[in-house]
Amino acid sequence: MQPYIITLLTILTFSCYAQTGEVKTFKKKTYINGNLYQQTSGAIKIENEPIDVYFFQRHFSSPAHLPKKFTDKQYSGQTISFWSNPNGKKDFQSNWTNTYSYDSLGRVINYAYSACVACSSVPYNYSVTYNAKGQVTLIADKSKDRFRFYYNDKGDIIKFEKYLLDKLETEITFVEG
Repeated sequence: MQPYIITLLTILTFSCYAQTGEVKTFKKKTYINGNLYQQTSGAIKIENEPIDVYFFQRHFSSPAHLPKKFTDKQYSGQTISFWSNPNGKKDFQSNWTNTYSYDSLGRVINYAYSACVACSSVPYNYSVTYNAKGQVTLIADKSKDRFRFYYNDKGDIIKFEKYLLDKLETEITFVEG
């Protein structure tokens, strides 16, 4: 009997230990042609993870395309391009570029992907807008996508909106509590 109790206590101890973190509740609204189509809610367990732009990409797959980081002071005031295969032919038929433009503070203000014929992917060109606190508030592709971010006083994103061709397509709001 004693081995069973020890085993049970061990399992309970580890299961309690593994359940650390914070659970965030969200509401998601989906629109079609600007009209509310579906409304759902859910919860995400967060463990030492900021609720930033990358959080939405990891958990909601949106925005699909983001730079690896939004700030790199070494490129302040510059525009840089990287070929996917730097040793390959500099030709958009079989190779492609990623281009980043930075402001004087080293923040990405524009990022673009050229695409290539052989890779059958679609090019994009996003501009980035920041608020006074340096937080990303808008990522926009002039031809189609627009992503808007709203923050609370702690610096976490509490609301995310995705627009397609100027019509609201998705809205995700975190429920404070």
